[in-house]
Amino acid sequence: MKTIYGLPKKREEVIVVLQEAFSNQNLDDTEYESRLNEALAAKSIEDLEMVVFDFPAEIKNKLFPKEAAAVQETQLSNLPSMQSNDNYRVIFGEDKRQVPQIGAQAINFLSILSSQMVDLRKSVLQGNRFKIYVECLLGKTVIDLRNEDLSGKEIDIWIGGGLGEIEILVPQGGTIKKEAQFFGGNFTMKDKRKSWLNRLMGKQNTEAQSVFFTLTLHGNYWLGNVSVIY
Repeated sequence: MKTIYGLPKKREEVIVVLQEAFSNQNLDDTEYESRLNEALAAKSIEDLEMVVFDFPAEIKNKLFPKEAAAVQETQLSNLPSMQSNDNYRVIFGEDKRQVPQIGAQAINFLSILSSQMVDLRKSVLQGNRFKIYVECLLGKTVIDLRNEDLSGKEIDIWIGGGLGEIEILVPQGGTIKKEAQFFGGNFTMKDKRKSWLNRLMGKQNTEAQSVFFTLTLHGNYWLGNVSVIY
């Protein structure tokens, strides 16, 4: 169950932390604006926690005391294991969802003429190897895999469809293997720390904790763009 009590005050606290991170050059312009919008749109305390999911532990613990985090972790651990071939699909629409956990069985995401945002930053990872199927046709799908517990894991992502855009957000430090085929489209890997805006403004790249994992892309994508962003 989502927590609403105390949301306005906690939102203000999170915004202050974001402003401090931006002024100290720990967030670039794009990331700051994105997280600020996410904080303003948050509908629960849990949504606000996602805004600072990768901040230092002392900052997160000050904003969200460990007692509250322990309760949420207990709730997640009581969830039933995922069934084989879980499906998340959106057709002619827009969908943004948090997936509570990922297990050994495959999980599927389908987007047709739609915008799909899949948030895996706080997913409970059961096992060491995961299979994800992403099919995007005439739309955009974003898979956010910036999960701190990804260290030592192997992720296989099968992509399909075309005439669209797939973005996969990952932590720094991973090994990316491209076994997928691209026909009339592009595959790119982007380091957000080296954006032209940061170079133009003379900002220093800040060090981030590396998460060592392996991500392998499989499948085929037609006349579209696929990006891995870290």
